[in-house]
Amino acid sequence: MSAEMLALKQSGVELLIVPRKPHHDFLHEDAKQLLPNSVFLPMLSGKILIAMVATLFTRREAWRALFDIIRKSGFSVALLKNLGVFPKALYVAGLFAREQVGHVHAHWGSSTSTMAYVASRLNLIPWSMTLHRWDITENNMLPEKADRASFVRCIAIDGFEEFKSIVGEERSKKGHVLHMGVDLPPSSGRTFSRGTRFTICCPANLVPKKGHTYLLKAMALIKSDNSSIRCLIIGDGPLDQQLRREAQQLGLTGQVDFVGRLPHNELLRRYSHREIDAVVLPSIVLDDGEREGIPVSLMEAMAHEVPVISTACGGTWELLQDGAGIIVEQKDPEGLSRAIESLSADSQLYRDVSEAGRLRIEESFSMQSVTTSLTGLMRSSHYEPTAT
Repeated sequence: MSAEMLALKQSGVELLIVPRKPHHDFLHEDAKQLLPNSVFLPMLSGKILIAMVATLFTRREAWRALFDIIRKSGFSVALLKNLGVFPKALYVAGLFAREQVGHVHAHWGSSTSTMAYVASRLNLIPWSMTLHRWDITENNMLPEKADRASFVRCIAIDGFEEFKSIVGEERSKKGHVLHMGVDLPPSSGRTFSRGTRFTICCPANLVPKKGHTYLLKAMALIKSDNSSIRCLIIGDGPLDQQLRREAQQLGLTGQVDFVGRLPHNELLRRYSHREIDAVVLPSIVLDDGEREGIPVSLMEAMAHEVPVISTACGGTWELLQDGAGIIVEQKDPEGLSRAIESLSADSQLYRDVSEAGRLRIEESFSMQSVTTSLTGLMRSSHYEPTAT
C-alpha cells in the first residue's frame, strides 16, 4: 500500500495520509518518503474527545452516523471496532474539512473504511475503499458502505465475487477489479545454470494461511536425494518457534534458514542481484475460509523475473494462470517438492516461467497502469448523500 501511495504522490496527487493506528515502524524504506504527507494521531486523546463532544453537540449528521453504525454493525466484533474508531473519525473529519480534502480513500473494508465513511458523511465529500481479502469476509457494514461510497475497488476477481455475494447485484455495480501494482525494474533475461546451488525463498509472515509447514515437508522430501536446493524463510510471526522446531525435527538444518524479517529494499536487492532463484508460497485456505488475495510477494518476484511456485488459493490463480507461475495443489508437499526440483533441473522451464511471469506483471499489474486507473476513478467520483 505504501508503494501505491508513493506512486500516487509521484504522479502529482496531493496526499494527506492518516493511519488508523499511530506508529512510525516503516518496514519499507521508500515509505519514509511519505512522512511529510502523514499525520499520526492516537486512537484516543484529550483533544480527540473534546472534538467528539463538540461535534456531537453541533452536528446532527454525527449522531445519524453513530446510530447507523450501531444499527448496521449488529452485535458483533465489528461494532466494537467501529465504536473504537468513531471518536478519531470525528476528529479526522474536522481535519479533512480544514485541509479541504477533495476525496477520501481507505484501504481495507474494516474499521479503517469506517473512519472514511464517517468523515465523508460529515464533510459531504466523496469516498471510496479498497477491499483486499479477509476484510471482505468480515463484512463490516459492507452493504451500507457500498451504498455511500463512490466506488469500491477489489484487488482480485475472487474478492469481487465474494463482495458481490454480500452486497447484492445492484450495489456491486460500484465495484471494480483493480489489482495492486508493483514497480517494474529493467528486464534482465534471467537464467539459471544447473550445477550451482538453487536458492528458493518464502517471503511471508509466519501465519497459518501461508502454509509454511508444507514447504518444510517438501524440503524434507527433497533432502533425501538433492541437497543442492536451499530454502530461505523470510519473515516473522506467531509460528516462528513452531516452524523452527519442525525444521529441526525434519533434519533440515543447513538446508532451511530462517532469515527473519528483511527490509523491503533488501529483499528486492536480492532479487535483482540474482541471489534468489525462485519464490515459493505454499498458501492454504483455513477452516474459517480465510485465504490469500493476490500476494504482492509473488508479484514483486515476477517483476524481477524470479519464477514463482504457489497454490491456487484465493486470487493466486488469477496471477499465475497460463504459465505465469507454477501452480500446485494446496497441502501437497509431494507436488511442491516435484515443482521445486523441476524448476531447478530444467533450464528451459525456468526461462519460460520467468518470462511469462514478467509479462503478466507488465500487462496487468504494473504500478503505473494501476495508479492511473485509480486516480481516474477518484476524479470521476461524486458524493452519495443517501443510503438505502
